[in-house]
Amino acid sequence: MAAGQASAVTSYRYQWALFADWCAAADTSPLPASPITLAQFLDENPAGDTVQLRRASAINRAHLDAGHPAPGRVTSMRLALDSARADRTIRRAAQYQALAAELPTEGSTAALFGRRDAVLLLLAGAGLSYTAIAELDCGDISVDGDSVWIGGHHRIRIDPHDVTGSQPAEVWERWNTVLRFSDRYPSTALLAEHVQRNTFPDMTVLPDHGGPVAVPIDRWGHLPLPAAPMTAAEIGTVIAAHRTGLSPLHTPRRRITRPQADAEQVDIIRPEPTPAELDSGYYRDGVDARRRAHTALAAVPGMVDDVEDRIEALLQRTLDLLGDEATP
Repeated sequence: MAAGQASAVTSYRYQWALFADWCAAADTSPLPASPITLAQFLDENPAGDTVQLRRASAINRAHLDAGHPAPGRVTSMRLALDSARADRTIRRAAQYQALAAELPTEGSTAALFGRRDAVLLLLAGAGLSYTAIAELDCGDISVDGDSVWIGGHHRIRIDPHDVTGSQPAEVWERWNTVLRFSDRYPSTALLAEHVQRNTFPDMTVLPDHGGPVAVPIDRWGHLPLPAAPMTAAEIGTVIAAHRTGLSPLHTPRRRITRPQADAEQVDIIRPEPTPAELDSGYYRDGVDARRRAHTALAAVPGMVDDVEDRIEALLQRTLDLLGDEATP
């Protein structure tokens, strides 16, 4: 055996022993090992690219000799990366579409927020970033049967969900109707009346001028004119509020009515209410409890996303490192 070959064999044995020891400490099996395990091993044992490639080659060789797929092959890494992304998108889509289905769509000012937020949840569940949603134009979205197609450079199709019963086309059409009506009739009072009764005219016959999909709404149900997009941070705040179940309550607009001068005066006898005996600290205790729950749970969705982001980043970094040289 040549000196170079002997050195390579010795190096492979050392790298494999290092990997086996790490797996034992992590309470995972070294043979067979998944691409995610390999990515975590390389991340927790930093070294130069040459050393990392040698480690991946040693682990690949041990698996091939034992009749197992090589976890460091570029194809397996890419499949693992795509699988992690696909599983995450599927879970998030189901969660967000279920949240969107619970939002109001007619009857009060809250329905305006409900129609808009349902679309934001639908888009975020499909995998669009908050920045991408903020930049999205109405002309980029079209309806194909019960599905929604997002064109441009996204090219994403959102189909109905069998479990949640979500109908993406209906979700989008409800909000798009509001946007087109507001563009045609810029009156907050008139918009509120149509939302209250869900009596919008046929807007499909009107020209579509486009405009941002994500539009801010103030507390009185007013949409900006001309239409201005929400920022990515604002969209993120809305999504986070729905995920944690702490979305704000939207008070409907109050109508001021004046009694007629000649109206018949009617005496209405109302029973005296029975006062409830509550402790002086009742309301304060309730507010404090809710504040503590909000503080304790608000970071949970972000922590879950951070873990998933870290796994995906590990796979992508390992994939970039291995390239085409990972095949022994």
